[in-house]
Amino acid sequence: MTWPKSSLDYPKRDDPQRETKLEVRNRHIRRQRMLTFRSVPVKRRIWWVTLTRTSAAYESFSARELPKGLTFEPQSFWCLSRRKAKALVAQDHALGGAGTLYPAEYRLCAVCDRPLLGPEAQAYRLKQMKPMATWQFEVGPMCSPSCEPHGRGASGQRTSYRPRAAAPAGQPNRRQTAPAESESSCENRPG
Repeated sequence: MTWPKSSLDYPKRDDPQRETKLEVRNRHIRRQRMLTFRSVPVKRRIWWVTLTRTSAAYESFSARELPKGLTFEPQSFWCLSRRKAKALVAQDHALGGAGTLYPAEYRLCAVCDRPLLGPEAQAYRLKQMKPMATWQFEVGPMCSPSCEPHGRGASGQRTSYRPRAAAPAGQPNRRQTAPAESESSCENRPG
């Protein structure tokens, strides 16, 4: 049995998962304002959509409408766009289905970029509202005990943000040991 294709047509991009230059610029501006003015983090919503008569195509969503790292199946998925989710559920209802739409709070960890849902996202939002002195990293508080900084430096090595707590006495700082390791690896290369 095949499901009818979605009749919602949105403009296509070369790579729907890639952000446009405007979206990247706006994301950087929002991040800088948050760091500068320490505004209260807004409650972000995400919707769990289930469809019974229709199915949604992954290609019909843009990078802003689907979260990274969360499930997507043609008939059940997480969606950041309430408008698109409501349109798909309305289309499902029009064809005699019983599609549903459930909201949940959504947030990305500022340190490790892990998606947080429901009570976990709410708890993290409350941690972000506490004074910056209580944060474990400069970019934000840890979301869990296994939270580690993300990203890669210019040489391809994992970057590590400076923790707020000072290193124990007698142990060298990570930033002091990194150049010595890279210099020794350069000496061993031929040519």
